[in-house]
Amino acid sequence: MIFIPWFDPAFKAGGPVQSITNLVNNYQDNIKYKIFTGVHDVDGTLIDVTETNKWVKYNDYTEVWYSNKKNPFPEFKKEIKIIKPDVVFITGIFSLDFNILPLLFLKSYHLILSVRGMLHPGALSQKKIKKLIFLNFLKLFKIQNKIRFHATDENEGKYIKDIFGNKSTIFIADNFPKKINRTVTIHKEENKLILITVALISPMKNYDLIIRALQQSNAQIEYHIIGGIKDEAYWNQCLDLAHQLPKNIKVIYHGEQQPQHIISFLQKAHVFIMPSKSENYGHAIIEALQSGLPVITSKHTPWNHLFEHKAGINLDLTVPSVVDSIEVFSTMNQQVYEDWTRATTAYVADAINLTQIQHQYSIIFGNQ
Repeated sequence: MIFIPWFDPAFKAGGPVQSITNLVNNYQDNIKYKIFTGVHDVDGTLIDVTETNKWVKYNDYTEVWYSNKKNPFPEFKKEIKIIKPDVVFITGIFSLDFNILPLLFLKSYHLILSVRGMLHPGALSQKKIKKLIFLNFLKLFKIQNKIRFHATDENEGKYIKDIFGNKSTIFIADNFPKKINRTVTIHKEENKLILITVALISPMKNYDLIIRALQQSNAQIEYHIIGGIKDEAYWNQCLDLAHQLPKNIKVIYHGEQQPQHIISFLQKAHVFIMPSKSENYGHAIIEALQSGLPVITSKHTPWNHLFEHKAGINLDLTVPSVVDSIEVFSTMNQQVYEDWTRATTAYVADAINLTQIQHQYSIIFGNQ
C-alpha cells in the first residue's frame, strides 16, 4: 500500500509523482499496489478523476483511492484494516495526511519511508524552520527505530543518517525511468542554440543563474521554460532579469504542460539546461538524455561525468561556468552536434540497468 499526497493525473509536484507512476508501471513481479492519495495537485487545483472515495483500477496490478475528504485519516485506517498490506510504502515526509499520520498510526505494519530527495541540504534550505519542526517531531516519537528508509542512492542514504542517525535502516533503490525513444535531431547552425528547461520554478532550479549567463552570450539563443510557478517572488526576479537581455536572446515561457506533451517540446530543442542546487533523481534530465539532448546541469545530480561521454556538462554553480557551457554548444555545427546526440543516447542506455533496479525493489518489498 502506497501513501502519496499526489498521484497521476496530478503532475505538478514533479519527481515524486513520476517516481511512483514509473514504479507501478515497471515493477509488477508478484506485486499488487493499492495507492491512497488525494484529489488535488500540489497547487491545490482539483485533478480530473471521475470516481473518488473508492478503489479505482489504474492498471492490471494497481488500484487507486482518490480521497476527497478534508480529513482522510478515518478512510485510510478503515481500508488498511481490510487490506492488511504486507508493506506500507510512504512517499514523502512533510504531508500531514499522507506522510505524518500514516507514519505515526501504522507502526504495526512493515513501514518504509521513501524520502524522495526531501532531506537533501538544498531541499531543506527551502522553508527550513517548518521542515525542521516536522523532522524533530518525528524524532521525538523515535520513528526512525520503527521504520525502514528508502533512498535512491548512497548520497541520499547519508542525508537520512545525518537527520535520523547512523543506526537507521536504509534500502538503496534507484528510480525507474519513463521509457522514451530518441527523437529526430533538429538542425544545428553555428552560433545558434535552442535551450529548454522543464522544472518547477523555484530557486532550487537556478533559473536566475541561467538568465544571468545569457546576458553575456553573443549567440542567437532561444530559451524555452516549462514549469509551474512554485515561488512567485522568485519568478518575478527572473522576469526582471529576462527583460534586461540583449536582442539576440529570447526567453519563452510555456507555463505548465501535461507530461505527455513534454516530448514535443524536447524535439524542438538542442540542449536541456537545469543547473539545480540538488536533484534526487531528475526525471526531466533523464527524459532529455533519452531524447538525445545533451544536458547542462550541476554536479549535484546522479547524472555525472557527462562531458567525458559527450552527453553534456556538469558545471559549477557560477555565471562564468554557465556562460562557458552554453558557448560549448552554441558554437557547434550540425556534424559535431549529431556526434554528441548519439553519444548522449549511448550514455543514458549504459547508465540505466532495469534488471538491477527491479532486484533492488524486490529486496525493499521482501519479494525474493
